[in-house]
Amino acid sequence: MDIEKNQLVGASYHETSNKGSVISPIFIIVHYDGASNATSAIHWMLDPKSRVSAHVHISRDGIVTQLAPFNIKCWHAGRSSWAGLKDLNNYSIGIELQNKGNEVYTEKQITAAIEVCEAIVAHYPIQEILGHSDIAPGRKEDPGKQFPWIKFKSLIKKNYYGNT
Repeated sequence: MDIEKNQLVGASYHETSNKGSVISPIFIIVHYDGASNATSAIHWMLDPKSRVSAHVHISRDGIVTQLAPFNIKCWHAGRSSWAGLKDLNNYSIGIELQNKGNEVYTEKQITAAIEVCEAIVAHYPIQEILGHSDIAPGRKEDPGKQFPWIKFKSLIKKNYYGNT
């Protein structure tokens, strides 16, 4: 997987209007969408009334849909802080994984997420890959206990120079 002009090459692309100004991302934030299917999650992030978005959505089948260029602010982190920074939307790329919150993530999904993150860390100066729960403790719990952090970070380590 590769990135050209802040977009994943070969990924489905449906641009959301729920976005802000230009950013220089230094974090990746992993989320679950809480939805029962990918279509409803993507439609929700495309709906201006929702006031939420992410850069990428990955279905349980491993289908990658990009919703905004990686250098544009999306609205996925909400009230958040990390390493002395507040409002992590200004510093991060948001990746939503289809999951109701308690499901085991599929191999196809994790493989796709690793490929997306490998492309991102090869293209941007990413310092850390975090969960929503890391940046909004007590308020958010995603990507949840089922997310395989050790496997995930070890598989992208070859291109990742941030903290593990």
